[in-house]
Amino acid sequence: MQRSCSKKPKNFPNYSLYYYEVKCKIEKEILNKNLNWVNISLRNLTNKFIKFVANSSTIYDENEKQFKLSAIFNDNDIFGCGLVHPPTNLSNEEFPYIFFTKNGKQIGKGILIKDNPDSYTPCVWVQCCSIETNFGNNLETKPFKYNVSGHSILKEFY
Repeated sequence: MQRSCSKKPKNFPNYSLYYYEVKCKIEKEILNKNLNWVNISLRNLTNKFIKFVANSSTIYDENEKQFKLSAIFNDNDIFGCGLVHPPTNLSNEEFPYIFFTKNGKQIGKGILIKDNPDSYTPCVWVQCCSIETNFGNNLETKPFKYNVSGHSILKEFY
């Protein structure tokens, strides 16, 4: 995954943060709201996913363990997914982790990963929605909704 921002997390200059966002537009009103869905995730080389399923407001770890949140999926929501690498000198003490955001605010706790964090790539699934992605290619003209430079290193994990 390419580095999605040039700024480092607040007070942790040696950490790396990779982040992307997806803005969701519901294309048509459907009586069964379960048909409108968006999943944002990171996938590793063994095709395991750490994902957030917006319509059910659920985070899944790579073993499909579910963590239910109270967030509600609405038209024009912006969901984000970030991967934080600790500095090399802390790699025996801290693991990389993945976190999710909704409309610029972190949702849920982080998910620790033990696999090679460089093996993860962004992955998005949608149904009855269109999306606009932001991988941080030009943050001056298209900034993230989430303040990546203000990200604080998480201490709570599932």
